[in-house]
Formats: sequence, C-alpha cells, structure tokens
Amino acid sequence: MGHQDRPSERVVEQRLRNRAIEALVTLAEGDAGVRTWGYGEYINEFFDTIDDDGPWRWREWSTFTSAEVAALDRVRRAVLDACAATPRISSDEEFVASGWPGRIAPVAAAALELMRSRGRFREDREEVVPSRPS
Repeated sequence: MGHQDRPSERVVEQRLRNRAIEALVTLAEGDAGVRTWGYGEYINEFFDTIDDDGPWRWREWSTFTSAEVAALDRVRRAVLDACAATPRISSDEEFVASGWPGRIAPVAAAALELMRSRGRFREDREEVVPSRPS
C-alpha cells in the first residue's frame, strides 16, 4: 500500500469518532455490556479511542463538537473512577456487583444520544458533517 493509499488525517478522525460511538453503545448497556464483552473489553474499548494518555489527541478532533468533547470527558471520568474503585476485580460478575456499570450507563447513554443526534461519518472519504444516521 503506497502513501497515496493511506487515509487522510480527517478520515482517520472520522473513523475514530465512529469507534467512540460504538464504545458508548457498550457502556450504555451497563451490566449487559459487561456480560456480553467482559469487563476488560467493556472498559478498554472506550480507552482504545478516548484516552488522554493514548496517541490520539481526541479533544482536538474537528469531528467532535465541544459539547461532544465535554460529554465524552464525563464518560471518561466515570470509567476512570470505576477503575480506581475496583482495582482488584477479577470477574465480570464482581464488576457488575460493584454497581459501576449501572453508574456509567446513564452518563454513556447521554453522550451516545448527543453523538447519535449528529450521526456517523463515512469512513471512506472526508466529510464536513456526518452523513450517516447512527
């Protein structure tokens, strides 16, 4: 694959915004999300995209509105709080019993609703605004 075949930075950000929406779906499912994906993936799917310690400067992406950044940061904080409060969790059921998925779910659902209201971007070409329903 040559250099000209690589997606633009904008298309990469569009794809990552769509991945953030998908991670919010899992978090918004609460206990069911943990049981479907396992607590490790339940948490890590979100941090694969939205992580201040990661390689992506997600707060600066033009694919997010300022309201979306604020909503995602509230979710990020809730997930970090859950991780700090449950450092010795060793099973999905222990994490569910901690109550954290139930506390994260409404925060994630609010962010998801906000992001879905704008929709999803195409992943094969640059767009100024999302063109796909979410």
